Amino acid sequence: MKTFVWQILILGGFYFIVSLLFSWGSGSFFEIVNMAVLVVFFALFIVLCIKRKYVFLTRFQDKFTRTANYMAALGLTQWFGIVFVTVPGIVYGYKASKALYNGHEMPEAPVGYLETTAYVYWGILLLSLVWATYQSFRKAK
Repeated sequence: MKTFVWQILILGGFYFIVSLLFSWGSGSFFEIVNMAVLVVFFALFIVLCIKRKYVFLTRFQDKFTRTANYMAALGLTQWFGIVFVTVPGIVYGYKASKALYNGHEMPEAPVGYLETTAYVYWGILLLSLVWATYQSFRKAK
């Protein structure tokens, strides 16, 4: 499967692993590197949307088929986190800072939404890794 969506998922999987490695460190250096990795990830995503295909991702898919399945599974969870946690977090942060600037009380964080999203995130991670294992080892090719 060498489609555009598949390459987006694999790119998200690469970002998942790199950001996980840099999140283990503490201090300003690791925060700066993590933000730089995020900027590079979004730049690569925008270029991928324009080009519709990356040669290095196609080679990666062809050479490491099983690993590409796992990278796509991790990418699915990463994209879920970006869409359903990061984007609403940005919106909430904007509303909270606007309320504080205007002298109003800061709105409460949507704790119920975040708890539900965390459970769904872990469920998607588990199911996508099971799916990747099935695709890599059990499915007759």
